[in-house]
Amino acid sequence: MGAFRVAITPRPAVAAVQPVSKLEMWSAGRFTAIALELGRQLPNIFVALLTPAALVALAMGLWRVSEDLDWAGAFPITSGFFSHWQVWIALSVALKILSSGLLAWDGRTRKISEQN
Repeated sequence: MGAFRVAITPRPAVAAVQPVSKLEMWSAGRFTAIALELGRQLPNIFVALLTPAALVALAMGLWRVSEDLDWAGAFPITSGFFSHWQVWIALSVALKILSSGLLAWDGRTRKISEQN
């Protein structure tokens, strides 16, 4: 992201001239460019966050399986929905599929935008 420059503009000397509001200047210029750039980077940001989350869910699922087999220490979640290893493994697979799908979708949309 670029640096912002703040400047103070004097009031116009003629009363009939109205200055452009700061919101209009902001939305017309840099805000649109920043929003477009963030929109292009958003899928990559989500992929960067979803992949480690999938690995953590997989580690939790394997920990729960090994606790059931008495190979590891006590699992911190003893009751409820997330106390089952199947939930953690399924969550891991779902997050990885979502991450891969998002990466493929981003590649397709970039290819289409480059062609246009």
